[in-house]
Amino acid sequence: MSEHSRRLQEFALSARPGIVAILLLLISFTASARSDLPSLGENASINIEREMKLGRSVYKKLLSVGLVETDPLLDRYINDLGYRLLTGIDNRVREYRFFIVRDDAVNAFAVPGGYIGVNRGLIAQARTQHQLASVMAHEIAHVELRHGLDSMEKGSEVNTKTILAMIAGLALGGEAGSALLYGGIAGGQQAMVNFTRDNEYEADRIGIELMGDAHFDPHGMAEFFAIMGKLSGSSGLGIEYLRTHPLSNNRVAEALGRAQNMPPGGNQVDDFLLFKDFLQFVSRDHLPDQGSDFLRALASTQAAEYDRADKMLADLYSRDSDNIWYGIAFAENLEHLGRETEAELVYRGLLDIFPGDYVLSMHLLRLLKQAGQNESALVIARQLENRFPENQQVYFELSEIYDSLQQPSLRMMAEAEFHRITGNPRQAIRLYDQILDSPETNLATESEAREKRLILLGR
Repeated sequence: MSEHSRRLQEFALSARPGIVAILLLLISFTASARSDLPSLGENASINIEREMKLGRSVYKKLLSVGLVETDPLLDRYINDLGYRLLTGIDNRVREYRFFIVRDDAVNAFAVPGGYIGVNRGLIAQARTQHQLASVMAHEIAHVELRHGLDSMEKGSEVNTKTILAMIAGLALGGEAGSALLYGGIAGGQQAMVNFTRDNEYEADRIGIELMGDAHFDPHGMAEFFAIMGKLSGSSGLGIEYLRTHPLSNNRVAEALGRAQNMPPGGNQVDDFLLFKDFLQFVSRDHLPDQGSDFLRALASTQAAEYDRADKMLADLYSRDSDNIWYGIAFAENLEHLGRETEAELVYRGLLDIFPGDYVLSMHLLRLLKQAGQNESALVIARQLENRFPENQQVYFELSEIYDSLQQPSLRMMAEAEFHRITGNPRQAIRLYDQILDSPETNLATESEAREKRLILLGR
C-alpha cells in the first residue's frame, strides 16, 4: 500500500463515529422526536430532509463498523431490485438506499428516510427474487406510510437498555463491539417501530401493489410468509424479523388473496441464485465443494485451486458470455493465475455489452492500476467521475492514480472530494487551501478549487 493510500485510509478511520457522536444521535432521536419529524403539509420538503438526515446517520454508523456489505456487484443487485419496486411510487421525495447487512439473523428493517437493510440471513432463506422483493416492498411501504415516524411521535424516549448497548458496543470495538452496536440500533429500531396489526396489513397491501407495478410475482409475499412460518416452527425463537413483523394466519390469507387477484409477474432475467452464490463466496471463509456449478467454481477460487476454477468458470462464461457474474468471477480467477491480459479482454468484452457499467469499470480500472497502466486507468476513472460525481470510491481511485502520475494538485483535488463526500469538510477545505497555495496548480484547477471551497463555506 502506498503512503498516500495509507494516509487517506487513516483519515477515513479517524472519521469513524465516537461515543459522543452516538450520544448526539440518541439525543436527536429523543429530543427531536416530535419537532423534527417529517409531516405532510407546507413544510414537508424541509421535514423530509430531516428524516433523510436521520436515516443517513444510522446508515453511516452501520457502514463505519463494517456491518454493511460493500461488494459492488452484490450492492448493485440489491439496489436494482429496490429501485424496480420504487417505480410504482409517483412523485417520490426520498432517495432510497438498499443495503445488505453482514448478519446471519433472519431480519430486515427500514430506517426513516428510506434506508432499508436486509440481513444476509434473510436472503439465505429466500428462494426467489420475488420472495426477497416482497420483503423489500413491505419495508418501502412502512417508510412511505410513515409507520416508524408515527411510532416515534407517540413515544418520547429510547429504551435505556438500547442506549447502553450502543455505547458499550462502540467502546468495546472489534467484532463483539460491532455486534453490540448493531444490536443496539436494531433494538432501537424495534422500540421506535412497534408496528401495529393494521400497520402490517397496510404495508402488505401497498407492498404487493409495488410488486405488481414492478412486474414481480405478487405470490412471492405469501410464499415468503410460508417460509417464515416453517422457520418459526415449534418456538419461533431467534427469528428477529417476526419480532418486528408479527405473522398471523390472517396476514398470510390476505396476502394470498390479493396476489390471486393480480396478474403474475413477468419473465425478467433472474440472477437471484447467482447473487446468492456470490454472497456466500464473499461472506464465508470456507465454501463447501457442492451446490451449483458456479458455487463450486467459486469454492475452488477461494481454496486457491485456480487451475480447477479456471476450467469451470471458462466453461460457464463460454456458454453465457454476457453474464456479468460469470465474467467477473472468471476474470478475477485469471488475475490470480497471472493472466492479466486475458482478464482485461474479459472486462472489456463485457463493457462492450454494458457500456459504462460501474462494477465492470472498477474491476478494469484496478487491473490497469496494478499493471502500472495509470494513463489508461485515468481515462476510465474520469469517465466514472462524470457518471458518478458523488461516489467516494471513484475519488479514492482518482487520488491514487494522480499520485502515481505525480500530479499533486489533481491528487489533492480528488482527495478533497473524497473527504467532502465522506463527511469531513474541514479536511476538504484544508486541501483546497493547499491547492490554492501551490505554485504548481494551473488556472483551471485553481478556479475549480476556489469554487468548491466557497460552496463548502456556504458563501
